[in-house]
Formats: sequence, structure tokens, C-alpha cells
Amino acid sequence: MRSMTISSRPIIMSQTKSLATLSRINQLTCIVPRMISQRSMASQGDQEVSKFLIDEIQTEKKNSRALPKLDGWTVKTDGAEVTLTREVAGGEKVMITLNVNHTVDSAEPDDGAEEAPEMLSRPNFEVDLIKPGGKTISFTCSYVNPEETGEEANQEEGLDDLFAIDEVVMFEGEKHSDSCYAVAGDILDGYLYDLLMTMLEERGVDNTFAERLSEWCSSHEHGQYINLLEQIEKWTKL
Repeated sequence: MRSMTISSRPIIMSQTKSLATLSRINQLTCIVPRMISQRSMASQGDQEVSKFLIDEIQTEKKNSRALPKLDGWTVKTDGAEVTLTREVAGGEKVMITLNVNHTVDSAEPDDGAEEAPEMLSRPNFEVDLIKPGGKTISFTCSYVNPEETGEEANQEEGLDDLFAIDEVVMFEGEKHSDSCYAVAGDILDGYLYDLLMTMLEERGVDNTFAERLSEWCSSHEHGQYINLLEQIEKWTKL
């Protein structure tokens, strides 16, 4: 067997390695408090948001209203997206699609009074009149600005409608694309425009419907807003 020789010389650590190790320890000592400090500030901010939202959600729920009925229509929702359908004579289908995102505005102009104006949702909406074979005439509609429906405006013929036709296009089946010709409502012949408005009215899309739709969308949008607040409040606790 080989004999093992034990050296009596002291073990000397490399000066270069010692300095590098100390430098690394100092870096970690600086980083750790900084990370803890940042996490503490984030947690405090999250807690403040959560605390505020708990009260805000309760207040918003007190101000929420039940969805009004849209008689004669089948309503389907997917978050902010809404689809309404109904069948009319001759197997024709009326389909309305809309999205309530970014659609809320005051019902009346702010007159500076202490009480805030009521907030209503007035979304643009698409009305598709679909024949059994799939041939479709589609109307893009929007609500008329409340300031344009005052007494002076009502004295002029055609300005008493709550909504207007912005665009008309025709397509077949699912072939609605940019290649389909579309005409703006404001360049249509005035008499033809009135006839098209009558066409919509005969299928249940009139001023009464537009008013009820705005009320329904206002309630639905408010419900989506409350849901968003609840999701944010839950996120702050993750």
C-alpha cells in the first residue's frame, strides 16, 4: 500500500477568490432587501385596490337594475357581445348583433347640476334580414345623438328617429367581406331611406325597440362592469 503523507503546512485561501466571494455576498445582501421592499409595496397597493373594490362593488350592485324583457326576441350573450334573433313571416330571420364595450354615455347633457346624469348604453348594432335561401340585406345602425333629437330637430322631417341607418350592404350566406359593395345611409335617396326605415319597423326594429334595447344594454353593460371589478378584486388576492 501507498503511504499517505500528511502535510503540516497551513491552508491558505487565495486572496483573489476571497475578494470575489465577499463581493458576491455583498451583492446578494443588497439585492434581497430590495426584492422584499418591492414585494411589500406591491402587496400594499394590491390590498388598497381590494379594499376599495369591495365597497365599490357593493355600491354598484345596489345601483344595478334587472334586465328588461325584449318581447319577441331570443337573446344570447357572450360577455360583451350580444345577439338577438326572431322569426318573421315567410321564414325570414331577423338577427341583431352588437357589443356593449365603450358604449356608455350620459342620457342627457351635463348641465352642471350636483346630480350626475344617468348613464345609458347606446351601442351601434347590425340588423341582418336573412331570407330562407341565405340572401341577406344588412343594416349598420347607430343611435342619434340626444342633442339632435331636441325640439328644434324634431321640427325637421326625419330627425325624430332614435336611431339612423349608417350603411347598407347585401351578401349571401357567410360571404360578407370587404368585397361586398356598401352604401352610406346619408347618401341614399331620402325617400328610399324612409322606405328602408319602414322595412325595419315592420320587422320590429323601431323607436320603441331602440329605446328598450338601450335600457337592456345599459343593464347588461353594468353587469359586465361589476363582473370586471369582481375579477380585479380576486386577482389582487392571488
